[in-house]
Amino acid sequence: MTAWHSRLGYAGLIPFVVLSALVLTEYPQASAWLLSYSALIYSFLGGLLWFASLNGKLPTHTLFVSVGVMLWAWLWLLLPQYNWHLAAAISFVLLWLYERVYLSDAYPRGFMRLRQWLTSLAALSLLLAGSL
Repeated sequence: MTAWHSRLGYAGLIPFVVLSALVLTEYPQASAWLLSYSALIYSFLGGLLWFASLNGKLPTHTLFVSVGVMLWAWLWLLLPQYNWHLAAAISFVLLWLYERVYLSDAYPRGFMRLRQWLTSLAALSLLLAGSL
């Protein structure tokens, strides 16, 4: 993992923080934008699982979880009438826990630390936005 991975990872938090702040100020569409961005990032994390499953050394369920992650995030967008922010926050944390249990040896150690911080801050942003 390079310094660019960390920089880009932390830069990816900017929309979480800015959009959750806009949700708190009741800016129109901010909630939908935050949820869309969250679904995009959550699907990206599913793609990382898909790639990790190519290794062959991981449990088979990793492949199915990767697809499930994407479908779950898509549901957030298909049913916008629900406030998905809390579910999204919990989903990010549960996915990080899954990776910690099953992929901690497959992912670089620094990446797992980075994921912990990114997940914590993204989940906190979603929790704040969902509290309205």
